[in-house]
Amino acid sequence: MKPVTIRIKKKKLKAFKLMALVMAVVVGVFWIDSRIRPVIQMITTYQAKLAATRSINNAVIHVISEEDVVYNSIVSIQKDSEGEVSSLETDMITMNRLKSLVTNRVSEQLIQDAASTVRVPLGTLLGGQILSGRGPVVEFKVLPVGYVQTEIYNNFQSAGINQTLHQIMLKVTASVSAVIPVYTVTTDVTTNLCIAQTIIVGKVPEAYTDINGEKSDLLGQFNDYGAQLPE
Repeated sequence: MKPVTIRIKKKKLKAFKLMALVMAVVVGVFWIDSRIRPVIQMITTYQAKLAATRSINNAVIHVISEEDVVYNSIVSIQKDSEGEVSSLETDMITMNRLKSLVTNRVSEQLIQDAASTVRVPLGTLLGGQILSGRGPVVEFKVLPVGYVQTEIYNNFQSAGINQTLHQIMLKVTASVSAVIPVYTVTTDVTTNLCIAQTIIVGKVPEAYTDINGEKSDLLGQFNDYGAQLPE
């Protein structure tokens, strides 16, 4: 009976060791995953945004060039009887058509570029300056997710004395996923591009006051140009 009992004990010991080994491997995998997952997610998110931004820019440039978009084709400047700017009129039909063309083109470009892969060295994915750019190449795809959103808005900035820089801005937002073995990261990409601009020049006053500096010593901040002091 003793040899049989010894064999049973040995089998139980082997089973226990095997189970302990499996548990150690599982714990090790989870520990490694918890350490490298944030780094991989951060780097793949950056690479996905970089690739998607490139696709969006290419699509927008293609539409702008193809449609020959210029400021006067979107906005007309209205002047009064004295030749001063009174209002800006936007061609909404052209604006909506442009939004539709950009949205469709960006969607097509993202799908087209998804056929190609993004290659990043494994050392770069693992993080750290020592390993950056080293090791075998890991390939992943950047796939569009959801709808592309396009918005056209106005931006006004001061460009001098009674001069205003008017920019027509295009905002494109798209959701993309970076798919690599084991990991998938989804992120939003937003790009703002100026598609047309002009400087609106108003009447230059004979005198003006410019205030510079800190709030203290307010009197010393006044700079009068062209103003005639009373005698």
